[in-house]
Amino acid sequence: MILLSYFEPETSNWRDCPLAQLPTTIPADARLWINLNDASQDEQQQILQRFAITATLAEDFSRQRHPPKLESQSDFTLLIMRGYADADFSEYTGSAQVNLLYSNQVLISKISCNNPTLLQQLKPQIQTAKSSHIADWVKQFILTVSASYLEKLINFEDEQSELEDVMLHSGNDEKMTLIMRYRSVLRKINRNLAYQKDIFSDALYEEHSPLLRQFSTTEIRDFYEKFERLHSMTDMYYDQLSDLVEGYLSTTSHQINERMKVLTIVSTIFIPLTFIAGIYGMNFVYMPELQMPTAYFTVLIAMALGGVSGLIWFKIRGWW
Repeated sequence: MILLSYFEPETSNWRDCPLAQLPTTIPADARLWINLNDASQDEQQQILQRFAITATLAEDFSRQRHPPKLESQSDFTLLIMRGYADADFSEYTGSAQVNLLYSNQVLISKISCNNPTLLQQLKPQIQTAKSSHIADWVKQFILTVSASYLEKLINFEDEQSELEDVMLHSGNDEKMTLIMRYRSVLRKINRNLAYQKDIFSDALYEEHSPLLRQFSTTEIRDFYEKFERLHSMTDMYYDQLSDLVEGYLSTTSHQINERMKVLTIVSTIFIPLTFIAGIYGMNFVYMPELQMPTAYFTVLIAMALGGVSGLIWFKIRGWW
């Protein structure tokens, strides 16, 4: 289903408009928003052909999943962005895919988002009896996408601090599993943010960037700084979680080494004693020591002295 909102300059009002009733040439002071969220593939193609969108842009716009991208033709600009739709970083069910095709008068949007609140925020703000600038709508999309990450990252700072305290005093495998899940999610959203940061970074240094048609250099720099800050935050949190993992593994390895040291000391002491017991446990007929009245007690005393001497030696050497 195609949803069209058309601003008529004659009446200065917005109205729902069937595609068949659209004027062949849209007046300069008219505005049009076409919502393709629930449109079929055939309906999408109908709209794209109606506005003569090139095949390359049409293909990228129609895809369900596409990395963030900025591209343009003579009249229309394609902007693809990804927002964060999950409640926190404990799971990653998929990004909010925001596909936009826009000109000075027309905005064509297709948004895939499983978060109703974020989906509502990603709707252009239509003011009754007032025309809107397409650039303002696009700016709203950009700021909403960046805000979808920022809120989660700010909340995650407190949770990570708690994780650091827990891992310091009572780290366990359950917490390690949670940390590894967080790292996986942060790595995925870091890629999305890197793409989007590069879009605005390139626009700052390209003289003919499509974004310069609607936005000033100051606005583009602001977009870039927002996504650069988000990208830096995910890098920082990922590195801090990696430090927690390495610290936990180092602590666990040290604990294992301590246990192995105790087992080694015990083994070192009992191996000679086992050797002696093994010798006198052999069933040879001629063993002179067996005829000695004090042989049993002599061997026990010798074994005890050997064990104690080993412990004293380890203590002197600082191995125990």
